[in-house]
Amino acid sequence: MRYYDFENNKLVYFKKKKIDYRFWDRQWLNNIEEFKKKILNFKPKSLVCKITLKFLNPKNGPILEGGCGLGNKVYNLQRLGYKVIGIDYAKKTIEFLKSNIPEIKVQIGDVRKLSFLDNYFAGYWSLGVIEHFFNGSNGVIDEIKRVIMPNGYIFLTFPYMSPFRQFKTKLNLYKVINKKYNELKGVSRIFYQYMYDVNYIIKIFQDLSFKLKFISPWDGIKGFKDEIFIFKFFFKRFLQLLYVSSKFKLIKRFFDKILSKFSAHMILLVFQKK
Repeated sequence: MRYYDFENNKLVYFKKKKIDYRFWDRQWLNNIEEFKKKILNFKPKSLVCKITLKFLNPKNGPILEGGCGLGNKVYNLQRLGYKVIGIDYAKKTIEFLKSNIPEIKVQIGDVRKLSFLDNYFAGYWSLGVIEHFFNGSNGVIDEIKRVIMPNGYIFLTFPYMSPFRQFKTKLNLYKVINKKYNELKGVSRIFYQYMYDVNYIIKIFQDLSFKLKFISPWDGIKGFKDEIFIFKFFFKRFLQLLYVSSKFKLIKRFFDKILSKFSAHMILLVFQKK
């Protein structure tokens, strides 16, 4: 269920089921052996590896991944020689990692209340995390600022209001939500995520003395297939097949590059703390 929050220029997503740490445990642990293979699949050319190498080297200091999920990004960065810690509030997932893959350094934690010292990390990866807090991302971002050392980097991704989604709002193709939806009883239990205006997030970090160093929209195929409304059935089936199949990597890369310019699902921002 998607609604447009006109006042704040963001989409609000709800699920039909309760969203809590157990929701994420179920997402990640429904096929343990398959997930173990994915976790330990070293991908030195992955987005996380390439972007981290672009701005930091292992000698710069430790890196935190807030909301690490299965820990595969932590594992990849460790293989590159970085000192990395991952935290997540999905208890069973973290316990599984500690018991089965102890070389991956993870712990249970809340990204809004980190247990680390001020100015401790040279880098902080936040991959699709800030959008999942019903009361907003300020608590998460305040902690990010606190634990990153001067000249350190925050690598931030989130689903955003792409040009295509902005275009759809102008055509009134989303249901508009009442601005007092956050006061409705029980609504926070089924809240899933926001899709933020990228300029809104950039301003928050700039006001906290961060300098924008890099910006890149990505996942254009998903952003398009989730939002199309003309010939929806045909296009969605074709794009879904392209999106999930491993047989069409070159074709997928080509379409994704083109579509990311206007219909990207996610955006990556890199900021440096002044």
